[in-house]
Amino acid sequence: MNRVLFLFIDGIGLGPGGASNPLSAQALPAFRALADGTDWTADASRVTRPRHVFRPLDATLGVEGLPQSGTGQATLFTGTNCAKRAGRHFGPFPHSSSKPVLAESSIFHEARALFDEQPDAAVAFANAYPPRFFTHAEERDRWTVTTRACRAAGVRLRRTGDLRAGRALAADLTADGWHEHLGHSDVPRLSPADAGRQLLRLSRDHALTVFEYYLTDKAGHGTPASVLSDLNALFDALLANSRPAEELLLITSDHGNIEDPATTTHTRNPVPLVAYGRGADAFADARDLTDVMPAALDALSATGTPAAAS
Repeated sequence: MNRVLFLFIDGIGLGPGGASNPLSAQALPAFRALADGTDWTADASRVTRPRHVFRPLDATLGVEGLPQSGTGQATLFTGTNCAKRAGRHFGPFPHSSSKPVLAESSIFHEARALFDEQPDAAVAFANAYPPRFFTHAEERDRWTVTTRACRAAGVRLRRTGDLRAGRALAADLTADGWHEHLGHSDVPRLSPADAGRQLLRLSRDHALTVFEYYLTDKAGHGTPASVLSDLNALFDALLANSRPAEELLLITSDHGNIEDPATTTHTRNPVPLVAYGRGADAFADARDLTDVMPAALDALSATGTPAAAS
């Protein structure tokens, strides 16, 4: 079996290049390395090699309107076209028609089933959540796509103690928000690069590790420079310390946003798919968000290719 580290990056699309697109205007060498030396724009060349795939994915899913997080993420994590199932794009929380699918057949369910002898060790959701998140979610039964799917699949949601012990990451990578907005001065602050190294260490204890980063979507409505700089440092640390012969780094998104700061809404641009490492060729034919989960499950079962072919 393979190891897969799945980074879900909210709200990042492949739009036209130029000075108005921070993904091409800003110096982001690790982003470029993941795209074989090109900017993350609509003009980026596709990469299809046994251990490196970079390609655009359709996020519109054949549905009119602007893609949204609820149906887009549910599609990513279940392989079911949840926008078409709902009859529209919907978000940010799961649509009622997505909840039965998330309850029964998400990537978390399917990955655990591959490791039926040790299901608890098979899958990790690396994000840490503060106490008030659980209070609000339980009061309203208003869980995000990923937390709802994890709960249904029996995947543990990580908390303050996990973050304090280095067994989880803050959603902002650095835990600055935990200090400045949540009052948790006892959790360690990390640089984005240290966060990348910590995430890799955590992922090596599990077959599938998922981490969700949503500040890109928030930055799409504001100033993206610092968010993209942090992500670049994270990606750089992951590339510098990854073991592509033994594990797969998977990166994708649910809809476009940050690539077009001029708009206050999402975009209909395709989203990037990066698969780097063992099993990347499972994504060679991916076309839209529905293809990510089945390819990730195939990658988990990858036997690998000779190092010379990478």
